[in-house]
Amino acid sequence: MSLEEAVEVIESGQTFLLTCHVLPDPDAIGSMLGLSAVLKTLGKEVVLYNRDPIPETVAFLTGVEEIRPSIPPGMRFDATLITDTAARNLLPRAFPPKPISGPRVIIDHHVAHDEFGDVVVRDVNACATATVVVDLARALGVNPLPPEAAQPLYTAMVADTGGFRYAGTTPDTLRLGAELLDVGVDPWRVASNVFESWPMERLRLLGFAINAIETEFTGRVAILCVPRAMILRAGATERMVEGMVEYGRMIKGVEVSVMLWERKPRSDETDYGQLITRLSLRSAGKVDVSEVAVAVGGGGHRAAAGATLSYDLRAARERVLEEVGKALGFRES
Repeated sequence: MSLEEAVEVIESGQTFLLTCHVLPDPDAIGSMLGLSAVLKTLGKEVVLYNRDPIPETVAFLTGVEEIRPSIPPGMRFDATLITDTAARNLLPRAFPPKPISGPRVIIDHHVAHDEFGDVVVRDVNACATATVVVDLARALGVNPLPPEAAQPLYTAMVADTGGFRYAGTTPDTLRLGAELLDVGVDPWRVASNVFESWPMERLRLLGFAINAIETEFTGRVAILCVPRAMILRAGATERMVEGMVEYGRMIKGVEVSVMLWERKPRSDETDYGQLITRLSLRSAGKVDVSEVAVAVGGGGHRAAAGATLSYDLRAARERVLEEVGKALGFRES
């Protein structure tokens, strides 16, 4: 990790742009909000930016209302801090150029990474980017963390560890979680927002998706395909699909769960109007799904990964299963 370089950039600057990847998840948003609170404690000025709507699961977090869909015109920043983002193509195409953004500091924990930042603070053993933010806060002398930082960072950790269930959960993870609770975080409020409180439309969509689950490779792979028509029939939104990949992994004998769903992209992602396919992958432990994701232009972790494919749903299914088959040893690499 380049903590020292990041500390130097932050200490020498006053005005910072904070952002994260497109279609942000709780770790991306929680880490960004936690870092914002740390910088404000140091007397820094912060602008929070993300083009996409904030997920409902983190709408309860303090400070989330400060996230803007655009950058104030005429502003220039001493640096831009980017959380939970492993690749340049995960930023909006309209991302501000260097004369506006200043040096770019990446704060991340993904194994697959294209090193697009001027400074990269990355810990691939961290359970979430939030814990890397905590390391940076301590290096900046902010310890203990303010309550405004503790809540979003704890939320990010809970989400990325599946409620402290995944293999990345270590004794240090649980100790940090306890430390954040000591600051005053309400664990039930976090858990109920991250894992429950679903609207009826999302539950209806889950029923449709589960009813359509298929298996391949002698039951070792579960596939959930969610066409846009299914989303519309449920009265749901594209963002409500996220996380449903976990249900495929619950099937006994499944080693890899694959979920593919159609999404209408924004104009700054691809030619507007053309449907693209989102991919989400989960492993039961033996298969490194980040290798599958990288092979189709995405990235992630050993147990959880994803990608955006410029194929239709059927072609995406075929392409992904080709790579999953290689990972399982059914097909030649």
